[in-house]
Amino acid sequence: MERQARRAQVLRHAKVIFARKGYHQTNVSDIISRARIARGTFYLYFENKRDLFQELLDQVLNELATRIWRLRLGPQEPPPADQLRANLRRVVEFVLSEPDLSDILLTYSQGFDPDLDSRIQSFYEQIAQKIQRSLDLGIGMGLVRPCDSRTAAYCILGGVKEVIVQLSRQAPPDIAALVEEILRFGLSGVAQPALLQTLEPEAGGGRPD
Repeated sequence: MERQARRAQVLRHAKVIFARKGYHQTNVSDIISRARIARGTFYLYFENKRDLFQELLDQVLNELATRIWRLRLGPQEPPPADQLRANLRRVVEFVLSEPDLSDILLTYSQGFDPDLDSRIQSFYEQIAQKIQRSLDLGIGMGLVRPCDSRTAAYCILGGVKEVIVQLSRQAPPDIAALVEEILRFGLSGVAQPALLQTLEPEAGGGRPD
């Protein structure tokens, strides 16, 4: 247990350094200095800086992936707009609660490590595919206007990423209001008017969690 706790300590301090200096400007000396461990101790847990960074990257990718659920259809399921809202809320809450960890993914500079570049690109491709499938589903249901769903998916993904990057560096926003604004912006560009009406909150009702 002590070994696991010490390893978690190194990861915790490393994510702060990576978020502040970036992957390429960070070295092992920075990490062991902040974590207050000997260099030999570092190498008990990780082969090198890249090995440690890969684990942090896997953490954030896995956390985000578990928060994006596929839209479900059926009489007992919530409306599609509510499911999209819940997806956004889960993602935004995680990103804002883990700013250092999220910053590693959102601001990572590509072009120096092909393997890491490929890992991150693959993740974003998976998210874009999920968004595209949702758009295609909406088109089939008559809720989304006919469009190039792949291009629209990347527009939505890019917009959400930039909003989160900027807001994560400011005072904590009103998460419910932020999610609503992102959702309205995304859907107003792709939705038929009938779907926009479902976004209006019911009088006296709360927003879904």
